[in-house]
Amino acid sequence: MQFKNNINALRAVAVLAVVLFHFKIDGFKGGFTGVDIFFVISGFLMTGIIFSGLQENRFSLLGFYASRANRIIPALFVLCMALMIFGFIYLPIQDYRSLLRTVKSSMLFSSNFLFASEGSYFDAPVHENWLLHTWSLSLEWQFYILYPVLLMAIFRVLGEKKVRATLVLLAIASLAASIYFTKTHSVFCFYMLPTRAWELIAGGLGYLFPLRTTRRAGYALEFLGMAVIMASLFFLSEQNHWPGYLATLPVLGALLFIYGNTNSVFSRNRFLQFVGKISYSTYLWHWPIVVLLYFCGLLENWAYVAPAVLLTFALGALSFHLVEKRRKKPRETAKVVLRYAALTAATVSTAAITAAVAKDHPGIRFASLEQGQPEYTSKLYTQDCFPNEFGAADCKLDSGEISVILFGDSHAQSTAAAVQLENRNAALGWALAGCPTLKNFAMDDKKQEKKCHSFIKEKLDILKNKYSGAPVILFSRSGIYLDPSRENRFRVYFNGKTNENGQSLESEFSKEYVNTVCEISENHPVYIVRPIPEMPFSTYKGLSLKARLFQSSSDISSPLERHEKRTRVANLAIDAAAAKCKAQIIDPIPYLCPNGQCMGSKNGESLYYDDNHLVDHGNVQLRGLFKGILRPL
Repeated sequence: MQFKNNINALRAVAVLAVVLFHFKIDGFKGGFTGVDIFFVISGFLMTGIIFSGLQENRFSLLGFYASRANRIIPALFVLCMALMIFGFIYLPIQDYRSLLRTVKSSMLFSSNFLFASEGSYFDAPVHENWLLHTWSLSLEWQFYILYPVLLMAIFRVLGEKKVRATLVLLAIASLAASIYFTKTHSVFCFYMLPTRAWELIAGGLGYLFPLRTTRRAGYALEFLGMAVIMASLFFLSEQNHWPGYLATLPVLGALLFIYGNTNSVFSRNRFLQFVGKISYSTYLWHWPIVVLLYFCGLLENWAYVAPAVLLTFALGALSFHLVEKRRKKPRETAKVVLRYAALTAATVSTAAITAAVAKDHPGIRFASLEQGQPEYTSKLYTQDCFPNEFGAADCKLDSGEISVILFGDSHAQSTAAAVQLENRNAALGWALAGCPTLKNFAMDDKKQEKKCHSFIKEKLDILKNKYSGAPVILFSRSGIYLDPSRENRFRVYFNGKTNENGQSLESEFSKEYVNTVCEISENHPVYIVRPIPEMPFSTYKGLSLKARLFQSSSDISSPLERHEKRTRVANLAIDAAAAKCKAQIIDPIPYLCPNGQCMGSKNGESLYYDDNHLVDHGNVQLRGLFKGILRPL
């Protein structure tokens, strides 16, 4: 009972950390480490089952798989079916088909591969996925498949004593890989088993190397372990490279707590025992509720967050009592494995068929309620685009003589309509997504970096020799190139300093930006558009979900303060360029952010294609912004 209480209390701490982190509760910015704690617990328990079975010559590999399937699949299946029904009624067609794709990968325990291909766990686009949290289940399942086979092989070939030494070496190798590659391949290291295995094996080593302690020493270990875990929750954040060496903190804390194995007031606390029992189901249900609030723009509204947290634990308790507790202990293991294999195949097939039917016959999904994504291509001007080796938007907008040149990343294209509302002549649009307007910089994505350098060089050469005197308007989604909280392939650095941040990065970025703007200003009047505000989520998706679910047409907005914080460094660089290069600044904020709130929609219609690219309805809000700089030829 004492051991059970210890594990349940630790499970409770882990799930509370994850839930409070995802609901953005202050003080739990490192709550994602709860998953690392779960890995340690899982490795500890699974090693105990496998190793004791091998020692007593009663371990059954098929029985182990049947037991794991019986533990994990029923509650996951219920969640997936609930989301499929919910999505059928409420989600836009593309989102629904994306959900069905994730259902398939989740039931096949391969979702970590899917999410690794889509980006960092901490990036906003990935957070729109209703089953993002299943990456950890997939990783654990992959561990469950390989780990018992490995232990059996070592046990039978090398003997019992070699098991411990081999696992120590494997853990060290995995940890070393995690530390070495996290800074350069953070997405892979976060999602994949080779760089996460050490956390699970660490739990196993906790079982294989037991500590015999006095009662007082046990209390000390428990207290120290919880102190380390709390430090991880409060002092780590998503800005840290993860997992890497920092993940040793929650792993060590979990191991110390397990070693304590006391029957303290903390360990046997009824609340923690209850939360620990329902932790798996709670973990399953919390993330879809987070995504629901996220899409509706309510994730930072306490009036909704507090009930949502309570609902999370209520659904976790229901799932535990109605699904988890009702599963029977597998006896005929072959039949159990076949039953769950059939259930998985049926779910995957149903998801695939539903996705096809929903695409070909949209009427069955209440298509009249479908709001749909706004069109990215503007109807406010015509354009003639030219093929190029960069995949850039290289276009002549409208007809007549060229009176202005729009230059930058994808925001130069998505904001072009606002310029053409005032322009009676033609414009040139030069836009390559994911490319800062800098001559010299580096990115982790070397292919993208090479394209950007070639594109920028070509356009700067043209500006030196052609269209002399034509105004050049610069656009840039600067925040994505500088924000240290985002692990993305577009983040820039200088002088080979891949981990550059703080004052050094700000200084280098500003210096390079000023040099680039000044070069353009030698032959052209230059106008710099301050960054367009970004929304925290895709606005049309939020509007669609709110309309269907809550019958609400309330508009979506984001605090101006958030935008100012995100673009602070970029705006300082713009100010410096304006002062040194005699460029003029154009500020869209008064048009898009009245009363301290940046509009994501107006009168129930999205201003954005996604979360940062304006569409025609958004560009119309900028009418008059460019009026003073465009004169008839």
